[in-house]
Amino acid sequence: MIIIGEKINSTRKATKQAIADKDVAFLQKLAVDQQAAGADYLDVNTGAFPQEEVELMKWLVPVVQEVVQIPLCLDSPNPQALQAGLELHKNGKPLINSITAEANKFPKIICLVKQYESPVLALAMGDEGRTNTTADRFAVAKKLIQDILAEGVPPERIYLDPLIQPVSVQNDFGQIALDTIRLVKSEFPTVHTTCGLSNVSFGLPRRVQLNRCFLVMALAAGLDSAIVDPLDDELMYMIKASQALLGQDRYCRKYIKAFREAKASS
Repeated sequence: MIIIGEKINSTRKATKQAIADKDVAFLQKLAVDQQAAGADYLDVNTGAFPQEEVELMKWLVPVVQEVVQIPLCLDSPNPQALQAGLELHKNGKPLINSITAEANKFPKIICLVKQYESPVLALAMGDEGRTNTTADRFAVAKKLIQDILAEGVPPERIYLDPLIQPVSVQNDFGQIALDTIRLVKSEFPTVHTTCGLSNVSFGLPRRVQLNRCFLVMALAAGLDSAIVDPLDDELMYMIKASQALLGQDRYCRKYIKAFREAKASS
């Protein structure tokens, strides 16, 4: 399971304020804590400042990389902001977040993916916008994957996001995402699947419980990556428990190790 730490994202109130204030200590602590908690990538987003996004990306990427060794997930629909982050990135290969099947956006992002040989998060969305059935969602996902493969990008560098939407808006949005994950893994077994987990619970009480429950369901459907809060200890334990139960943890070693570490620190 590939963990993308979600907390250095300007859509989060505290993070937005820290970026506005250039609060280096706050942002670096978020980075260090997420890496220590097991994140494989750190999401970095400055999109809440559209007029300053590019310059803030240039500032934030070095600030984060100064204190961690893991690569970043550069999060923006703006090719200029992505380019700014890619030029400064130094810790391994960054994950580009994101590309869509939209005709006016795909060519600009795929050029960056090819230039930097980076993995890319692919949102199952095209010119028609967000689709509301499994068949339509998978059709968009399939076309997008095929278009990226046609550009010479290896399948293992693609992270397909089925576009999880709030179940408070349409009650089968969660099921659509799960079914799309299954279909993608069936047809493209070496393509990764990922998601912005917390979207599913938007507008509902006790969101953290819904997020944790949905993550377990998604893992069983074939999810192998997610943008999550790695500081949520219970969620991280549920990931390890799910992997053990799904036969993805040889002799349950990771699960046992996590249990022992938690017991030792208590």
